[in-house]
Amino acid sequence: MPIRPPIRIAQDRTPSGLTLAGIYGLDNISRAVLSSVVSINGLELFGSAYGMSISFFISSIVCIPIILSAGFLIRVFSRKILFSISCLVALMSVPLFLLNTTEGFILANIFRMSSAGIIMMCISLYTMDFISKNQLASAESRKIFMAGGAYVLFPGIGTWSYVNIGQEAPYLLSGVFIILLGLVFWFLRIKEAEQVRKPKETHLSIRKNLMIYFRNPHMRIAYLIALARSSAWVVFFIYGPVYLLNLGVDTEYIGFIMGAIISILFFSSYFARLATFLGIRQTIFYSFLLSGVCFTLVGILPPSNFFGILLLVIATLGIDMLDIIGNIPFMRMVTPKIRTEMTTVFSTWREFSLVLTPGISALILTIFSVSGVFSILGFVLISAAFLTKGMPVRVD
Repeated sequence: MPIRPPIRIAQDRTPSGLTLAGIYGLDNISRAVLSSVVSINGLELFGSAYGMSISFFISSIVCIPIILSAGFLIRVFSRKILFSISCLVALMSVPLFLLNTTEGFILANIFRMSSAGIIMMCISLYTMDFISKNQLASAESRKIFMAGGAYVLFPGIGTWSYVNIGQEAPYLLSGVFIILLGLVFWFLRIKEAEQVRKPKETHLSIRKNLMIYFRNPHMRIAYLIALARSSAWVVFFIYGPVYLLNLGVDTEYIGFIMGAIISILFFSSYFARLATFLGIRQTIFYSFLLSGVCFTLVGILPPSNFFGILLLVIATLGIDMLDIIGNIPFMRMVTPKIRTEMTTVFSTWREFSLVLTPGISALILTIFSVSGVFSILGFVLISAAFLTKGMPVRVD
């Protein structure tokens, strides 16, 4: 007789928005512990922000074809198995980080980034399968709230333990949460959606899927929104700790300051209610504009602990609002018939941001300091604000 878990997410194994937010939160905890530590460790290993940028650039390039192959992998394994494999791959990054070598660091980041991209893609697919369109904003808000809680508390735990317990401590803690994520996922026993079939073999061509996706101007804008906001987070998490080090902040406290900056997220859901009055399109426009102006000022104003941190706080508020509503344009425009294939393409925004941002930043760092990276980011976000004006009315 099969043993069933005593608590079920629903009678028909259909997850709610809160259930998916919980899974998303656990995944983010496992990565938040290392969010500041990885930059600090990379700076120590490579000796400069430039060398660290190149290492992230190499890791991200390798990840892109892996993420683009996710549609084929889902056809072969199913989402449940692919999610589980991704958890194992993420866990394998821990011993590679513990080697504390440049080669191990690059390979560990490949494992960590590729697994994170596929896990996020699976969660997005489950969200579109089981959450109704009028509940998407609420479900995304819960997911971001869970992620925000992770990134407020755990970066500080990561840097503090890195300095006071040992360099291996945050990596081992991250591994514990990866194991917990896999166990909780299998305990929930989420079913495969009936209305979504496995992608057809004729739809598994990466080149064909890319052409279908990017021929649609509205889908291009949806990708731009995700790519730009992700690039902002990449700069914040990779170069934010370096910026704070340059301001003279002690290493062990950097994670706590990063978490304090991100804590503005808990208010972003209230600000995101502006979407009810302004509409999704206008809210996205002003969020990009707010973040862009603040990041530009971080780069051009003289270094200052107070004003630098204050501007970062305001800038992250704009990015937080984009996290809550930024995926809605894609979710409302993609059709169920090609949902898996298009989500496979759309989910690469994270990997492309991790390729483009460190690569371009490495070029910027040959001329300017880390502050120059923030200035260029601000200009990009302001430009993205005006490009989003091309979204269709149905997004609202």
